[in-house]
Amino acid sequence: MNDYSKKKYDTPSLDVEELSKGLYESNLKLGNINKRQSEYFSNISHDLRSPIAAIRSAIEYLEETPNIDPVSRNDLYNLIDKKAASLEYMIDEIFLLSKLSSNSSIVKPVPLPCGNYLEDFFFTSQADHKFKNVNLELDVPISFEYLVNIDTNYFDRVLNNLFDNALRYIKDDGTITLSAKTDDNNSHVIISVTDNGTGIDASNIDKIFDRTFTGDASRTPAHKSGAGLGLSICKKIVEIHLGEITCKSKKGNDHGTTFTITLPISKSSS
Repeated sequence: MNDYSKKKYDTPSLDVEELSKGLYESNLKLGNINKRQSEYFSNISHDLRSPIAAIRSAIEYLEETPNIDPVSRNDLYNLIDKKAASLEYMIDEIFLLSKLSSNSSIVKPVPLPCGNYLEDFFFTSQADHKFKNVNLELDVPISFEYLVNIDTNYFDRVLNNLFDNALRYIKDDGTITLSAKTDDNNSHVIISVTDNGTGIDASNIDKIFDRTFTGDASRTPAHKSGAGLGLSICKKIVEIHLGEITCKSKKGNDHGTTFTITLPISKSSS
Protein backbone atom coordinates (compact mmCIF):
# COMPACT_ATOMS: atom_id res chain seq x y z
CA MET A 1 0.00 0.00 0.00
CA ASN A 2 1.43 3.34 -1.08
CA ASP A 3 2.02 5.90 1.62
CA TYR A 4 0.93 9.28 0.35
CA SER A 5 2.25 12.13 2.45
CA LYS A 6 -0.15 14.98 3.08
CA LYS A 7 0.52 18.05 1.02
CA LYS A 8 1.52 21.04 3.09
CA TYR A 9 0.20 24.48 2.24
CA ASP A 10 1.71 27.76 3.28
CA THR A 11 -0.36 29.94 5.53
CA PRO A 12 -1.85 32.81 3.47
CA SER A 13 0.05 36.05 4.04
CA LEU A 14 -3.22 38.02 3.77
CA ASP A 15 -6.36 37.45 5.79
CA VAL A 16 -9.82 37.18 4.26
CA GLU A 17 -10.62 40.85 4.86
CA GLU A 18 -7.44 42.03 3.12
CA LEU A 19 -7.99 39.67 0.19
CA SER A 20 -11.58 40.89 -0.17
CA LYS A 21 -10.44 44.49 -0.11
CA GLY A 22 -7.78 43.81 -2.76
CA LEU A 23 -10.30 42.04 -4.98
CA TYR A 24 -12.76 44.90 -4.58
CA GLU A 25 -10.13 47.49 -5.52
CA SER A 26 -9.05 45.41 -8.54
CA ASN A 27 -12.66 45.20 -9.71
CA LEU A 28 -13.00 48.98 -9.37
CA LYS A 29 -9.88 49.53 -11.47
CA LEU A 30 -11.08 47.06 -14.09
CA GLY A 31 -14.48 48.74 -14.16
CA ASN A 32 -12.83 52.13 -14.62
CA ILE A 33 -10.70 50.81 -17.48
CA ASN A 34 -13.76 49.32 -19.16
CA LYS A 35 -15.65 52.58 -18.72
CA ARG A 36 -12.83 54.62 -20.23
CA GLN A 37 -12.56 52.22 -23.17
CA SER A 38 -16.31 52.46 -23.70
CA GLU A 39 -16.12 56.27 -23.66
CA TYR A 40 -13.18 56.19 -26.07
CA PHE A 41 -14.96 53.98 -28.61
CA SER A 42 -18.15 55.99 -28.21
CA ASN A 43 -16.32 59.24 -28.95
CA ILE A 44 -14.45 57.72 -31.89
CA SER A 45 -17.65 56.25 -33.31
CA HIS A 46 -19.38 59.63 -33.11
CA ASP A 47 -16.47 61.44 -34.76
CA LEU A 48 -16.28 58.90 -37.59
CA ARG A 49 -20.01 59.04 -38.31
CA SER A 50 -20.03 62.81 -38.81
CA PRO A 51 -17.93 63.03 -42.01
CA ILE A 52 -19.49 59.82 -43.36
CA ALA A 53 -22.96 61.35 -42.97
CA ALA A 54 -21.85 64.54 -44.72
CA ILE A 55 -20.34 62.58 -47.63
CA ARG A 56 -23.47 60.46 -48.06
CA SER A 57 -25.74 63.50 -47.94
CA ALA A 58 -23.68 65.28 -50.61
CA ILE A 59 -23.70 62.21 -52.87
CA GLU A 60 -27.45 61.75 -52.45
CA TYR A 61 -28.04 65.39 -53.32
CA LEU A 62 -25.89 65.06 -56.45
CA GLU A 63 -27.81 61.96 -57.51
CA GLU A 64 -31.22 63.52 -56.90
CA THR A 65 -30.39 66.85 -58.55
CA PRO A 66 -29.27 66.19 -62.12
CA ASN A 67 -29.57 69.82 -63.20
CA ILE A 68 -27.48 71.26 -60.38
CA ASP A 69 -25.49 74.29 -61.47
CA PRO A 70 -21.70 73.85 -61.95
CA VAL A 71 -20.75 76.09 -59.03
CA SER A 72 -22.91 74.19 -56.55
CA ARG A 73 -21.70 70.88 -57.96
CA ASN A 74 -18.09 71.96 -57.49
CA ASP A 75 -18.84 73.06 -53.92
CA LEU A 76 -20.26 69.63 -53.14
CA TYR A 77 -17.24 67.92 -54.68
CA ASN A 78 -14.99 70.08 -52.49
CA LEU A 79 -17.09 69.19 -49.45
CA ILE A 80 -16.80 65.47 -50.20
CA ASP A 81 -13.04 65.79 -50.67
CA LYS A 82 -12.64 67.73 -47.41
CA LYS A 83 -14.72 65.26 -45.40
CA ALA A 84 -12.89 62.29 -46.95
CA ALA A 85 -9.56 63.87 -45.95
CA SER A 86 -10.93 64.40 -42.45
CA LEU A 87 -11.99 60.76 -42.27
CA GLU A 88 -8.58 59.60 -43.50
CA TYR A 89 -6.85 61.78 -40.89
CA MET A 90 -8.97 60.34 -38.08
CA ILE A 91 -8.33 56.77 -39.16
CA ASP A 92 -4.59 57.48 -39.31
CA GLU A 93 -4.71 58.88 -35.76
CA ILE A 94 -6.59 55.89 -34.40
CA PHE A 95 -4.28 53.46 -36.17
CA LEU A 96 -1.12 55.23 -34.95
CA LEU A 97 -2.26 55.38 -31.33
CA SER A 98 -3.19 51.70 -31.48
CA LYS A 99 0.23 50.81 -32.92
CA LEU A 100 2.07 52.85 -30.29
CA SER A 101 0.05 51.30 -27.47
CA SER A 102 0.55 47.72 -28.63
CA ASN A 103 4.10 47.84 -30.00
CA SER A 104 6.31 50.63 -28.71
CA SER A 105 9.33 49.04 -30.43
CA ILE A 106 8.29 50.72 -33.68
CA VAL A 107 9.81 53.88 -32.19
CA LYS A 108 13.59 53.66 -32.54
CA PRO A 109 15.34 56.54 -30.74
CA VAL A 110 18.99 57.30 -31.47
CA PRO A 111 21.33 59.78 -29.72
CA LEU A 112 21.12 63.23 -31.32
CA PRO A 113 22.44 66.67 -30.30
CA CYS A 114 19.32 68.30 -28.92
CA GLY A 115 20.22 71.83 -30.02
CA ASN A 116 20.84 70.83 -33.64
CA TYR A 117 17.63 68.82 -33.79
CA LEU A 118 15.51 71.68 -32.42
CA GLU A 119 17.15 74.21 -34.75
CA ASP A 120 16.41 72.02 -37.78
CA PHE A 121 12.79 71.62 -36.70
CA PHE A 122 12.41 75.34 -36.00
CA PHE A 123 13.78 76.57 -39.33
CA THR A 124 11.70 73.99 -41.22
CA SER A 125 8.59 75.31 -39.42
CA GLN A 126 9.61 78.89 -40.09
CA ALA A 127 9.57 78.16 -43.81
CA ASP A 128 6.05 76.70 -43.60
CA HIS A 129 3.48 79.01 -45.20
CA LYS A 130 0.90 78.40 -42.46
CA PHE A 131 3.06 80.31 -39.98
CA LYS A 132 3.47 83.38 -42.19
CA ASN A 133 1.30 85.62 -39.98
CA VAL A 134 2.81 84.67 -36.62
CA ASN A 135 6.15 85.23 -34.94
CA LEU A 136 8.26 82.13 -34.39
CA GLU A 137 11.04 82.48 -31.86
CA LEU A 138 13.89 80.12 -31.00
CA ASP A 139 15.33 80.24 -27.48
CA VAL A 140 17.99 77.53 -27.46
CA PRO A 141 21.58 78.15 -26.29
CA ILE A 142 24.10 78.22 -29.15
CA SER A 143 26.17 75.37 -27.71
CA PHE A 144 23.33 73.16 -26.59
CA GLU A 145 25.07 69.90 -27.47
CA TYR A 146 23.44 67.56 -24.95
CA LEU A 147 22.54 64.24 -26.54
CA VAL A 148 18.98 62.98 -26.25
CA ASN A 149 17.59 59.73 -27.63
CA ILE A 150 15.05 60.70 -30.30
CA ASP A 151 13.28 59.03 -33.18
CA THR A 152 12.82 62.08 -35.39
CA ASN A 153 10.01 60.46 -37.42
CA TYR A 154 7.84 60.34 -34.30
CA PHE A 155 9.19 63.25 -32.28
CA ASP A 156 8.63 65.63 -35.19
CA ARG A 157 4.97 64.67 -34.92
CA VAL A 158 4.96 65.74 -31.27
CA LEU A 159 6.45 69.16 -31.98
CA ASN A 160 4.30 69.65 -35.09
CA ASN A 161 1.18 68.95 -33.05
CA LEU A 162 2.22 71.43 -30.36
CA PHE A 163 2.99 74.10 -32.95
CA ASP A 164 -0.36 73.48 -34.66
CA ASN A 165 -2.18 73.70 -31.33
CA ALA A 166 -0.43 76.98 -30.59
CA LEU A 167 -1.38 78.30 -34.03
CA ARG A 168 -5.00 77.50 -33.27
CA TYR A 169 -5.00 79.69 -30.16
CA ILE A 170 -3.00 82.74 -31.20
CA LYS A 171 -4.13 85.67 -33.29
CA ASP A 172 -2.21 87.19 -36.19
CA ASP A 173 1.12 88.58 -34.98
CA GLY A 174 0.99 86.19 -32.03
CA THR A 175 4.15 84.42 -30.93
CA ILE A 176 5.18 80.77 -30.65
CA THR A 177 8.46 80.12 -28.87
CA LEU A 178 10.51 76.93 -28.96
CA SER A 179 12.98 76.81 -26.09
CA ALA A 180 15.31 74.38 -24.37
CA LYS A 181 17.38 74.19 -21.20
CA THR A 182 18.59 71.58 -18.74
CA ASP A 183 17.33 70.87 -15.25
CA ASP A 184 19.37 71.81 -12.18
CA ASN A 185 21.13 68.43 -12.15
CA ASN A 186 21.98 68.46 -15.86
CA SER A 187 20.29 65.06 -16.09
CA HIS A 188 17.35 66.07 -18.27
CA VAL A 189 16.65 68.38 -21.17
CA ILE A 190 13.54 70.54 -20.85
CA ILE A 191 11.93 71.48 -24.18
CA SER A 192 9.07 73.97 -24.19
CA VAL A 193 6.59 75.23 -26.78
CA THR A 194 5.00 78.46 -25.56
CA ASP A 195 2.34 80.66 -27.13
CA ASN A 196 0.58 83.88 -26.12
CA GLY A 197 -2.80 82.67 -27.28
CA THR A 198 -6.13 82.65 -25.48
CA GLY A 199 -5.21 79.75 -23.22
CA ILE A 200 -6.96 76.57 -22.10
CA ASP A 201 -9.61 76.46 -19.41
CA ALA A 202 -8.09 75.44 -16.08
CA SER A 203 -10.69 72.71 -15.59
CA ASN A 204 -9.44 70.99 -18.76
CA ILE A 205 -5.68 71.06 -18.19
CA ASP A 206 -5.58 67.69 -16.41
CA LYS A 207 -7.72 66.06 -19.11
CA ILE A 208 -6.26 67.22 -22.41
CA PHE A 209 -3.91 64.23 -22.76
CA ASP A 210 -6.73 61.76 -22.09
CA ARG A 211 -7.83 59.90 -25.21
CA THR A 212 -11.46 59.93 -24.03
CA PHE A 213 -11.56 63.71 -23.56
CA THR A 214 -13.21 65.89 -26.20
CA GLY A 215 -14.07 68.99 -24.19
CA ASP A 216 -11.40 71.35 -25.46
CA ALA A 217 -10.44 72.42 -28.97
CA SER A 218 -6.76 71.99 -28.08
CA ARG A 219 -7.13 68.34 -28.95
CA THR A 220 -7.12 68.88 -32.71
CA PRO A 221 -4.97 71.20 -34.88
CA ALA A 222 -6.80 74.09 -36.51
CA HIS A 223 -6.46 72.87 -40.08
CA LYS A 224 -7.47 69.34 -39.20
CA SER A 225 -10.71 67.71 -38.22
CA GLY A 226 -10.16 64.56 -36.26
CA ALA A 227 -10.87 62.32 -33.35
CA GLY A 228 -9.01 64.61 -30.99
CA LEU A 229 -6.19 62.17 -30.32
CA GLY A 230 -3.32 64.52 -31.11
CA LEU A 231 -2.19 65.16 -27.54
CA SER A 232 -2.78 61.55 -26.52
CA ILE A 233 -0.43 60.52 -29.33
CA CYS A 234 2.08 63.16 -28.19
CA LYS A 235 2.01 61.83 -24.66
CA LYS A 236 2.47 58.24 -25.79
CA ILE A 237 5.42 59.11 -28.02
CA VAL A 238 7.11 61.14 -25.28
CA GLU A 239 6.60 58.32 -22.76
CA ILE A 240 8.15 55.82 -25.17
CA HIS A 241 11.15 58.18 -25.24
CA LEU A 242 11.22 57.82 -21.41
CA GLY A 243 10.10 61.41 -21.06
CA GLU A 244 7.19 63.38 -19.67
CA ILE A 245 4.93 66.05 -21.18
CA THR A 246 2.96 68.59 -19.14
CA CYS A 247 0.91 71.69 -19.81
CA LYS A 248 0.41 75.03 -18.07
CA SER A 249 -2.04 77.62 -19.34
CA LYS A 250 -3.70 80.90 -18.38
CA LYS A 251 -6.74 82.74 -19.63
CA GLY A 252 -7.54 86.42 -19.18
CA ASN A 253 -4.62 88.73 -18.43
CA ASP A 254 -1.16 87.31 -19.13
CA HIS A 255 -2.84 84.56 -21.17
CA GLY A 256 -0.93 81.84 -22.94
CA THR A 257 0.00 78.16 -22.91
CA THR A 258 3.24 76.24 -22.40
CA PHE A 259 3.74 72.57 -23.19
CA THR A 260 6.87 71.20 -21.55
CA ILE A 261 8.68 68.00 -22.51
CA THR A 262 11.30 66.56 -20.20
CA LEU A 263 13.74 64.03 -21.68
CA PRO A 264 16.67 62.25 -20.06
CA ILE A 265 20.09 63.24 -21.35
CA SER A 266 21.80 60.32 -23.04
CA LYS A 267 24.67 58.79 -21.09
CA SER A 268 26.67 59.10 -24.28
CA SER A 269 26.88 62.83 -23.44
CA SER A 270 29.05 62.09 -20.41
